[in-house]
Amino acid sequence: MPDAPERQEPERETMTIPKLAERVGRSRTLIHRLATNPAEGWPAPVFKPGSSRPEYDVAWFDEYWAQRQAGIRQGRRTDLERPEE
Repeated sequence: MPDAPERQEPERETMTIPKLAERVGRSRTLIHRLATNPAEGWPAPVFKPGSSRPEYDVAWFDEYWAQRQAGIRQGRRTDLERPEE
C-alpha cells in the first residue's frame, strides 16, 4: 500500500510590512520599527521562495494591532492644574 500523504497545515495569509501599514492606515516606518523592536514580541518573519521580503501572519498582526490600540490612552493635561498646597 502506498504511504498516506503527509498532512500539510493550510498556508496562512501573510503580508509584507508595507501591506500591513496600508491595512491599518499607518506608515511603513512605524510598522518596521515595531517589527524590529524585540520588546514588541513580533514572531519571526516568513519568506516566500525566491523573495527576500519578510512577511508576517495577518491573523496574528490583526490581534496584535487590536491589543496595541486598546492599550493606548490619551494623556490628561497637567499643565492647567493648580499645584497642591
